[in-house]
Amino acid sequence: MSNKNVILVPYDFTEEADCALNHAIGLSSPGDTIYLNHILDKKALARLKSTGKSVLDLPAELEAASKKFNHEGIDVKAMVKEGDIFEDIPSCASEVGAYLMIFGTHGVHGMQHILGALSLKLVTTSHIPVIIVQRRPIRTNGYKKIVYPVDENPYSKQKAFAVAEFALKHKSEVLVFAKRNGDEHFQRYTDGNQRYSEKVFEEAGVTFTTFENTKTSGFGKLVIDFAAKHDADLISITTQDSGDLDLGDIFVGSEDVKIINNEAEIPSLCINARVTMKVGGLAGVTGS
Repeated sequence: MSNKNVILVPYDFTEEADCALNHAIGLSSPGDTIYLNHILDKKALARLKSTGKSVLDLPAELEAASKKFNHEGIDVKAMVKEGDIFEDIPSCASEVGAYLMIFGTHGVHGMQHILGALSLKLVTTSHIPVIIVQRRPIRTNGYKKIVYPVDENPYSKQKAFAVAEFALKHKSEVLVFAKRNGDEHFQRYTDGNQRYSEKVFEEAGVTFTTFENTKTSGFGKLVIDFAAKHDADLISITTQDSGDLDLGDIFVGSEDVKIINNEAEIPSLCINARVTMKVGGLAGVTGS
């Protein structure tokens, strides 16, 4: 069972990890807990060796990292585990009962597009919502504008409850932005998903505004441009289990990877769709 006052931050001593910690602190209130989760894999062990340190030094290193940002009243705890990031980070989140995970990605620069795919792989193993950040610090007022893209994907309804709950907790406004399909058949699916999401937001008491979209191509870019134009703090997306994605999508340019690594560095709130999962409630949405 998740605890609404606990956030897990995978931490690897990079600038992006520091940014993730900055966002976690900005979202937290006095009395909340943040776990800095460092996984001891080959890369982590190589870093220790290159700096002349040992595993015993990690708790002090993580504590020093937490002091980079003022977190008075917020309990930041070190959590060191040996293993694999894709298998053990999600299990660590379950162990501490986190309701949210925040981690940093290196963005897309040349061959680093693969890092975007690796971020997506980590997201699709998570049973809780994940926020992915690049290097843009969290704003002083947190996440007040959340862009909510809607398309024809049959699993996109699953994020409605999660986004509604997140928006209520953080007093955010949701900006609904729907895809305009060239095919009438797919447009009906998009329209249905839009109506469903709006009903969820309305019944939950979420403040939302629906915006019209008249363009039919490049929806991922349209979403990014829309988010930048409206100075959004967060873009919500539905990710899918890796088995449901073609390798070309994962490593070349799926819409998810493009949005996660947008040039405006707007963080992404990722809700992982489960193919066998029923729609309804945050527990149903995230599989927790």
